[in-house]
Amino acid sequence: MQVRGRRVQLPDRACATLRWAGACLLLVASAQAADPLTRLGLRASDGAAPGYLADAACAQCHPAIARSYAEVGMARSFAPAAGTRAMAFDGSRYAHAASGLDYRLQRRGDELWFAQSAKAADGSTLSLELRVDWVLGSGNRAQSFLHHTEAGELYQLPVTWYSESGALAMSPGYEAGDHPGVERRVRRQCMFCHNAYPEVALGSDRADQPDLFPRRLPAGVGCQRCHGPGAEHVRVVLTGKGLERIHAAIVNPSRLAWPERNDVCFQCHLLPAVEVVGARRIDRADYSFRPGEPLRDYLLHVDIDEAGRPRDQRFQINHHAYRLLQSACYIESKAQMGCVSCHDPHVRRVGAVATGWYRDRCLACHQDLERRHGLAAADAMTAGDQRDCAGCHMPKRRTQDVIEVTMTDHRIARGPFDRTALVAPLQPRAPEVRDLQLLARPAAMSDPEAAAYRALIALDNNIGGVDGARALARNLQRMPDPDASWWLQLARHQIALGQHTEADASIARMDRPTRESASARQLSALIDVAGGRVDAGLRTLRRLSRRGQFQPELDYNLALLERRKRRLGAAIRALERVVEVRPLSAAGWLQLARTWTQDGDQASADRAYQRALSIRPALQTEAPPLTTHD
Repeated sequence: MQVRGRRVQLPDRACATLRWAGACLLLVASAQAADPLTRLGLRASDGAAPGYLADAACAQCHPAIARSYAEVGMARSFAPAAGTRAMAFDGSRYAHAASGLDYRLQRRGDELWFAQSAKAADGSTLSLELRVDWVLGSGNRAQSFLHHTEAGELYQLPVTWYSESGALAMSPGYEAGDHPGVERRVRRQCMFCHNAYPEVALGSDRADQPDLFPRRLPAGVGCQRCHGPGAEHVRVVLTGKGLERIHAAIVNPSRLAWPERNDVCFQCHLLPAVEVVGARRIDRADYSFRPGEPLRDYLLHVDIDEAGRPRDQRFQINHHAYRLLQSACYIESKAQMGCVSCHDPHVRRVGAVATGWYRDRCLACHQDLERRHGLAAADAMTAGDQRDCAGCHMPKRRTQDVIEVTMTDHRIARGPFDRTALVAPLQPRAPEVRDLQLLARPAAMSDPEAAAYRALIALDNNIGGVDGARALARNLQRMPDPDASWWLQLARHQIALGQHTEADASIARMDRPTRESASARQLSALIDVAGGRVDAGLRTLRRLSRRGQFQPELDYNLALLERRKRRLGAAIRALERVVEVRPLSAAGWLQLARTWTQDGDQASADRAYQRALSIRPALQTEAPPLTTHD
């Protein structure tokens, strides 16, 4: 072979290796060139959600639908905060009396910034500024604001813009004085309904993986969340394999049976109780649902019994499908109707146009009412026309979980309704959950598995307690060969509840790969520490700790153990890793301040303590100022 103009003789084995590598490279290049998508400059996603294209690809063949859909709320459900959006919120302010915190949004060039301020005990001002990276929500009802850290976590900010009032107020769930502040992390299952799937590594969307998001995210719920990944569809179109193959390569929800057709909508628009979120099936990753499959194979919804409020009186912002399922129209259809019976998901209709459209949908089934109420299809309709079917039978109501908002009640009912009472202001109310049940248990699911999911959902929502952990363990023992992920989740909850002996037994039931995973080994280390085997637990955490990896919980626990052993330098280094990847951890900054104080660096301790207070001002009463004697 030639190297810089000189001929070099290589051993036969090396030559064979180079020829093999060259052939592989040629095959890869040939495959890439052969992919018809390259003709249009398109690339299919890979990883956890493979086969998706940029939504702009759909518009090349379906421009009219794309233009219309761009006005629909789903298309505008998530967007960068920069540019014109920054201008829309510039100068907005809100003072929250319950917590004594002031908030404002301010534009800096093309960027939007969030500021939080509070009075310190000494009269000074505690202030925190964060860049707003994303706006969540279409603006039809509300828009919330998210901060994106360098490590990839998303944090919800405490204030939301409400379109009906045209002003900032507290985000849902933040009304009380002890709200989560800027420390509420956004989980993948929350983003699932607010945006298209991001492109992330295979396996990174499993339940045991951290909730991290790439810097580049889709902007809105696009075409493929309802139609499935589009890459193969476009390939078939480009290779001219015939109309039947083209149709088969994409999901058209209108061609699905009604249960699966509704499931396309229900993946996001069915949430019986925001207080108790259901569970992904134990073997499913967050980005694994595809239109056309039964939703129950991916997600189990739960309903709740709430003290002092019957189920038919509960009304929340995401109750479109939940309330529809209670309607006589749906029940009498024997499940042969659904969202798209009335909604065209590609078109936004408002005002008189919407009134006439929905009225005609009603008359398609209720022809007898056309004569009884004098409803001629050609009538010109106005927003205030009393012949508005939906206005009478699906009135707007104030939602109980987002008290700044009113929504159409999809429980179609006869009435009459006290419209004034339905939209009257509400006070924030924390519901008391008495019980929970699976909303639609799959027919093939055994009693022990159903009971196990019910117990796991209760634990995940902090309402199960020790009894819930015992119920989960009991039902897993009744299941034939449950997936090891069950035992991993149970062990995590048992440790949180102080059941260390039981957690050790759960880990012992895992298969070897799961038992030796970093997640399980970290749990074993915590069990060792709780059992007095501090050195063993510390050794395990040291082996697991890796700089550059996202493991703030592990490093936090490691730091506390190093400090207990008076290894203050090691504790400080671990806590510095915590706040490096999770800079909004008030607990991390507070522990760093305490450790620096013990190490005699009071100046660094004071800076860390002030940072903790700026994130969570309530710490000034919960955690007093530090001294070298602490």
